[in-house]
Amino acid sequence: MAFRFWATLLFFCLASGVVADSTTLQALRADLASGSLKPVLARQALIPIPDQQIARWVQDVNIEQFAITGFNENRARFAARVRLHFADGGIGFLRLEGEPGEDYRLTEWYDYSSGLQLSDLIAYGARFNSGQGKAFLAMLQNRPGSPELASLAAGRPVLQALWLAQCSDKPCEDQALAAQEPTNKPALWQLEKPLASDQDHYRQISKQLHDALGDDPYLWWLKGQLALLQQRCEWVQADLEQAWQRHPEHRLLADVALQCYLAVEQGGTEFLDQLSVALGADTVSAAIGNYYQQQGAPVPAIYQPWTVPGEN
Repeated sequence: MAFRFWATLLFFCLASGVVADSTTLQALRADLASGSLKPVLARQALIPIPDQQIARWVQDVNIEQFAITGFNENRARFAARVRLHFADGGIGFLRLEGEPGEDYRLTEWYDYSSGLQLSDLIAYGARFNSGQGKAFLAMLQNRPGSPELASLAAGRPVLQALWLAQCSDKPCEDQALAAQEPTNKPALWQLEKPLASDQDHYRQISKQLHDALGDDPYLWWLKGQLALLQQRCEWVQADLEQAWQRHPEHRLLADVALQCYLAVEQGGTEFLDQLSVALGADTVSAAIGNYYQQQGAPVPAIYQPWTVPGEN
């Protein structure tokens, strides 16, 4: 599962992060630079689950850019945190663990979008080949939008996560998302449900994700986009402004912070001043005009001075 949003107001570009080097890291970067996850996942240890499930998880996933945002290694183990930028506009996050070296081997991976984890698949093991597990896989392959999948996956987080991963960006994604049950693992899908009702739960989930992924500007961007979609900008607008101040070079984050700022009734215009200094008055002027044009509403009087190119 990856998150995709298209409504941007400002020009932006992507860049891959730079981290310290090692033979493990060199090999990992080379695998990711292939434009696919398949070379990375091909390095996992043999596991007693149907191979086609892993193959289907990564099918048609084209990596346009990536950033290794965290990396640790000793003689016995390595761990890497990876942000993926897919060719179709999606963003995803992975945690990879394993045995280091030029021919590194994966012994664990975790998908922060769906909550799918290698060790969970291993633990479910032979149950994929008989009974309820076999029935679930057959239906997932042939009828991924079937309501019966929810019953087969009920009480089984590994099946729910597999369903969500397989249905990423497909018509069955909403059904798979609705079937997800509460979990203690940090996963991006968890942000959507509390946004509809519970601010305290939302903040708890947000903290878990930032504890796992750090102060990643793309995580803030995703949170801002979800808040815009569910009209909850008042929950995140101040945090987005502060996040942008820590990452002033990040145009996507500036864009979503500005949209949430405009969506929430303001008592001041200091943030617009800061954006104008950093991005240029003409850029901010065009962005404000685009926002209210998309809303089909006139620019409020308080913001009109910022719609005159070259001023403020």
